[in-house]
Amino acid sequence: MDQFDHHSPEFAESWREQYAGLRAACPMAHSEKHGGFFVATDYQAIQQILHDPQNFVCGRDLDLGDGRIASGGVTVPTNAVRMGMMEMDPPRSQALRKIISGRFTKRAVQEYQPRMQQLVSWCIDKVIESGSIDFVDDIANPLPALITLDYLGLPLDRWEFYATTLHKAAYREKGSGRAVASMLDDIRATVRERRAHPLDDGSVLEQLLSGEENGEPISEDLAVELIFMLLNGGIDTTTALIANSFLYFDDHRDQWEWLAEDHSRLPAAVDELIRYTSPSTGVARTVAQPVEVAGVRLDIGDRVLLALGSANADDQVFDNPNEVQLDRAPNRHLSFGSGVHRCLGAFVAPAEMALLLQEVLNRMPDYRIDREKVVAYPTIPLVNGYIAMPATFTPGEKVVAGVLADDLPIQLGTSAASR
Repeated sequence: MDQFDHHSPEFAESWREQYAGLRAACPMAHSEKHGGFFVATDYQAIQQILHDPQNFVCGRDLDLGDGRIASGGVTVPTNAVRMGMMEMDPPRSQALRKIISGRFTKRAVQEYQPRMQQLVSWCIDKVIESGSIDFVDDIANPLPALITLDYLGLPLDRWEFYATTLHKAAYREKGSGRAVASMLDDIRATVRERRAHPLDDGSVLEQLLSGEENGEPISEDLAVELIFMLLNGGIDTTTALIANSFLYFDDHRDQWEWLAEDHSRLPAAVDELIRYTSPSTGVARTVAQPVEVAGVRLDIGDRVLLALGSANADDQVFDNPNEVQLDRAPNRHLSFGSGVHRCLGAFVAPAEMALLLQEVLNRMPDYRIDREKVVAYPTIPLVNGYIAMPATFTPGEKVVAGVLADDLPIQLGTSAASR
């Protein structure tokens, strides 16, 4: 247990088994890796921590009171790039969240779904006539990027750069740090352009740039940080969900057929896929004052990794957790977190996934994945995803007429997110 390392290739290959072993042996185990940290694997322990922002903080640079400063943040070890309000604590995090939270309500997402459907159809149209697809390169990478950029009010022509950068950064590919730095520069250029020439389109970006903190306009640095956080949260975790889901159904055709019989089953099915695949492997907290969790005493400055994927497989909460039950109810999974830092996109990703599943069920239901050519992330410290997933299917016809010269979806004009 003291050598547990969520950055290791071994963890990527057997994370379910490793988490199960930790849950059974010690739900609050300690690892000597990465400077030392605890790993919480029990559902109730993780819930306790998520709902106690006073004792378990997300912020960086925690003053330990003895001249030492804990690095903090929501990753172990601390990420090189700050993650916006994810790495802030109340009341500041909640004040910033309030500026844009209206764009992430269930109603707002429902109003956006026609635009989301257009982007889903466009992605399928790109491959439908060929009879072949790579679920990562052709769907799982572009679709979440297009939807996230569009929803935020960012230029769609940046989708490939942003998606590729975040995709490779998730599994720490060599050189990905430089690409992230370039991406941050690109976001900064967009912020400056929008500040100089506001569109007044009601988008998330415009709401953010017109927002205030302590009576002052949101600073440029903070705006860049918050946008990066939203992009990071909206793109690669959904990329992982998409790839994991289609790989699962390729191996469980009976459940695929069951879903095809009645598309009203999609919402519950998507929720279960989000639980089972657990795209985000975990988040971290720093102990702000002495506290006890699951019988283990934690001291100021201790780092704790919350193994969300383990909580989602806790048999004290979920019956037969290692089985996918597409009609599972209730389904109190923690894939989106819980408490004051619950994921802003908790309504966006399920809607996106449901529309995509429906589109594939209708247009390429007989897809089969070439499993010998599937390539998983070599490490999954943050996101449980794939690099390649080629497949074949019976070719079909396009449904969206016309593509712009720059190869982006039609009818771009005003983003539907602003309507």
